[in-house]
Amino acid sequence: MPRKAFPFHKLEASALFNVRTRKKLADILMCSPAHLKSVDAIEIRYKKRWKPKDSDTAPWLKQPPPAEKAGNYRPIDIPVDPLKKLQTRIANLLSRIEPPSYLCSPVKGVSYVDNARRHVNSNAFWLLDIADYFPSCTADRVAWFFSTVMKCAPDVTAVLVSLVTDSGRLPQGSPCSPILAYFSNKKMWDDVAEAVASAGCILSVYADDITLSGTTVPGALVWEVKQIIVKNGFKLKREKEVSLVGSPADITGVIVRNGTLKLPNRQLKKLAETKKLHKLATDKVTLIKLEHQVKGRLAQRRQIEEALKP
Repeated sequence: MPRKAFPFHKLEASALFNVRTRKKLADILMCSPAHLKSVDAIEIRYKKRWKPKDSDTAPWLKQPPPAEKAGNYRPIDIPVDPLKKLQTRIANLLSRIEPPSYLCSPVKGVSYVDNARRHVNSNAFWLLDIADYFPSCTADRVAWFFSTVMKCAPDVTAVLVSLVTDSGRLPQGSPCSPILAYFSNKKMWDDVAEAVASAGCILSVYADDITLSGTTVPGALVWEVKQIIVKNGFKLKREKEVSLVGSPADITGVIVRNGTLKLPNRQLKKLAETKKLHKLATDKVTLIKLEHQVKGRLAQRRQIEEALKP
């Protein structure tokens, strides 16, 4: 899969590599040592919210939803502004490190469509999903990354871990949690990639979604991949596991079928319904809102259907 023209660099060229003092860290994070210390001392760092799983529209709930509706919401930890600014800077620096070809999210210039495109010529697919991905990424793993991989000094590592974790794990709403979820488990993902490549199959990782594909996907490979993931402290969602041979596969919201990429039927249905509502609408506000929705869904379909064009 071709990468977009983003100027990645080697890990050793990162500004966060081999940082030896907290003063140098403050310089890299574009703040003063005093400001860095004050942010690290903030007691209440996050606002807890509950976000509907099927919507990105705020406002979100400020109190836990009732038990009967809890499954429709995802808890989100929103960092206070001074902390969020530093986390965003850390995320930006880490996102410049050249990613492996199998990593599709979070990677600048790579989309969910690119993730599906990796598997367009496959006949067999095996889809796996990690449960509670961010909360399962521990502060110890983050410390391992900054100290062992990035070779930061112990006191620098301690500050970085304090800035990016909450209650001993990666918080759901931090801007640097997605990229750190990969880097703090880099060894696990590289072990998975080695196993998949040895079996002659294709791997893609899109956050917590894992896709294996090929002419066939051996059961022994799937077992090995599962063992690697479980041994690293993660659980897989049994209800999300899918195995397909010679059938269309829904990979991160894109249908892979017979060497083509298509919009799922559920999205085509929503497009048709939105067009119908737009045609029936009478007031200007509703017309404009539905027009934007139609344009967005048409753009989504074009992005998918034109992804294979040279």
